[in-house]
Amino acid sequence: MNKSQLKPLLLASLDAEIDAALAAAQTAREAAAHEDNQPENKYDTFSLEAAYLAHGQSERILGLQQERIQLARWQVPEFDDDSTVATGALIELAANGQQRLIWIALLGGRILDTDEGNKVQVISQQTPLAARLRGLGLEDVLVLDGVSWEIVGLQ
Repeated sequence: MNKSQLKPLLLASLDAEIDAALAAAQTAREAAAHEDNQPENKYDTFSLEAAYLAHGQSERILGLQQERIQLARWQVPEFDDDSTVATGALIELAANGQQRLIWIALLGGRILDTDEGNKVQVISQQTPLAARLRGLGLEDVLVLDGVSWEIVGLQ
């Protein structure tokens, strides 16, 4: 698993989310401004609701764009066998013949599919799991849901 491919994959995932939010905001704006949706009386609020939705989507887009800028500028640190887990670490966990890859990034909440066919769980540095992993090193054990996972790789 090559960690260098993860940042471009995460940026592409974020770009897709921004594009979807832009499309949703445009649809809401069009609904708010469409002549068929103009209020016929004071109880007809469809246009107003669509305007609120468009505003909310616009704020979401702004937040996503700020995250994207921050992520694009982020220099992902390198780790070696003597390192401990910190933001930027790609951690390989093993338990009972299973493998799990976790990448602690500036933002998370995604599963990335790599070119090698691996699935990498991307978690934010603020998550409880990241806090539990932080400071651990190779061969340390983390218990999750009653399963003891050993750190077998760190990059």
